[in-house]
Amino acid sequence: MTFGEKLTRLRKREGLSQEALAERLGVSRQAVSRWEQNTALPDAAKLLPCARLFSVSVEWLLDNARGWEDQTQTAEPAQRTETPAAHGNRPWYIAGGIVTGAGALGLVAMGIMSAVFPAVVSEAPVGVEWVRVYDGLTGFLKLHNVEWLFALWAAVALAGLWLLAQPSVRKENQKNSRFSPWYAAGVAVALYGVGQTAWYVQQGRMQDLPLLALFLAAAVWCTVRQFLRLGGEPDAAHHWRERVLTLLYTAAQAVILLLTAEAGFGLVALVCHIGVYFLCAGVMTGRRPGRRKS
Repeated sequence: MTFGEKLTRLRKREGLSQEALAERLGVSRQAVSRWEQNTALPDAAKLLPCARLFSVSVEWLLDNARGWEDQTQTAEPAQRTETPAAHGNRPWYIAGGIVTGAGALGLVAMGIMSAVFPAVVSEAPVGVEWVRVYDGLTGFLKLHNVEWLFALWAAVALAGLWLLAQPSVRKENQKNSRFSPWYAAGVAVALYGVGQTAWYVQQGRMQDLPLLALFLAAAVWCTVRQFLRLGGEPDAAHHWRERVLTLLYTAAQAVILLLTAEAGFGLVALVCHIGVYFLCAGVMTGRRPGRRKS
């Protein structure tokens, strides 16, 4: 029984299409088709994930002398090979849950305190004819000068989410990403600059308008370059997913920009921009931003 016949039967047994199998292994549908037609074999980096996916051994897959009935003898050892990985992920989930919970609890506690001790803060910049009034959580943070504490809890919560994402981002099929962490960092920095300069402009500092235009142009350029980098191979499901996630990432950074421009949360906004960047970069690449593939 050839490798292609075994792979076809295993795929159909699990109810997977060629596209679905290709997505799980991080290859193109054409590659899976060639494997099943016995015109090509997977490279060494894909054989083990393929065997683990179907709970069989690599030896059985490659041995044409062994038939379908022999694979039941290798299924149990193959399943055991996944157990250490599953146990290895447990510390990530435990640590991530604790850190995320602590950060979320801190944010909720500050929200409750702002409701119990309501505050109203007004700002009347020199040289302008309007007065800005803050209430609710924003007023509480500004009155007691604890924006740094809110930023700290937000950073803790984002760090916890990053820890929770680590087991999934380390999968092999996520290491073939075309997502550029450098362009993503450019988007985060540029949009943070747009938000801060927009806030200053609202305060009457009209001399910052050229700087605002410069940051905005940089954000647009980095965004366009990122999406151009993700173009090509429209039939690859994981590339389509990358484009969708990149769009969501850009939208999240834009939301933080709007909050910054409206409320002037400099430190809080910076933490949020950085946190969203590291979370998205980890999910998209499965490695530290800027690290080269081996």
